Amino acid sequence: MTRTDEETTPNPQPITEKQVIVSFYITQLSLLVIALPLLWWQGKLNWGYFGVTNIHMWIWGAVAGLGIVFLELVLIRIVPEKWLDDGGINRLLLGRRSPVHIFFIAAVAAVAEEMFFRGAVQHWLGIGWTTLLFVLVDTRYLRQWVLVLFLTLISFLFGWLVEWSGTLVPAVAAHWTVDFLMGLYLRFADEK
Repeated sequence: MTRTDEETTPNPQPITEKQVIVSFYITQLSLLVIALPLLWWQGKLNWGYFGVTNIHMWIWGAVAGLGIVFLELVLIRIVPEKWLDDGGINRLLLGRRSPVHIFFIAAVAAVAEEMFFRGAVQHWLGIGWTTLLFVLVDTRYLRQWVLVLFLTLISFLFGWLVEWSGTLVPAVAAHWTVDFLMGLYLRFADEK
């Protein structure tokens, strides 16, 4: 007697919110632990590169982020929902969090990911290869070509902002703006 595929294939357990949150924070901490020594070795671990006091770069980043949010909301309206499905990970991460926690998650992601990808990695790989790496690391989007294309454009924009400004600030500000506002959208759209 032979077994069917259903009998031999393990039934994967659905991922929980707690697992998503823990995985998120471990991933972001890992990116920071890798990025900090690389930035130090590259001579970029200084206040000038982080441009904390450069308000113009914060504004440019926020404006870029608002543009991305606008485009994403347009996509949500015109593209079939299944084309934007990330497997529910973003909803698990952000959908039931308080606005303060969404703010914090967005800040952690923006700082850690931009320090690693645009700060440390882009120095060696350039914008194109860093964008490819960024998209491949966000595996939850790889099942949907619309998400891959959109994420590629966003990553390229973030890389360009860093090259253009010579600082991480506009990329961090844009990344935070997108994650925070879309996190709020997920949070309150789910309530409706």
